[in-house]
Amino acid sequence: MSGVSIARAIGVVIASLLLLGFIDQTLEQTLVQVLADAPVKDEASYLAVRNRPVVLGMIVATHALASLLTGYVLAKLAGTHEVQHAAATAGFATMLLMGASMTPNVMVPPAWVRLAMAVITPAGLIAGAYVRGQARMIREERA
Repeated sequence: MSGVSIARAIGVVIASLLLLGFIDQTLEQTLVQVLADAPVKDEASYLAVRNRPVVLGMIVATHALASLLTGYVLAKLAGTHEVQHAAATAGFATMLLMGASMTPNVMVPPAWVRLAMAVITPAGLIAGAYVRGQARMIREERA
């Protein structure tokens, strides 16, 4: 990655992982609050709403949007070599997802949701970064 410092590349990857997690958690909590029949007051009631198949499907859909947006922002932060930064971020995100799957935590979504996220995350991050990279190249050609 000539032209990009290692520190900046690492910072972009870390910031992207944090952004993806923030967007995912915010959208998940919002969905659960909106779709709950009663106020969510504890972990059990949160999980009862979150683990409904419709809610889990919506979480997968919002994760796809969050991945695309994060990929675009990642590319904006990186400035160059957008897809390479997205691929590195996707690799780390997949490793984190696999690590979370190995721990006994009730807050981790069901296996099919984790599998869907493992497929969607790299594609979304790379697609978002690709779009931003193409926009940068078009702007450079016009200049």
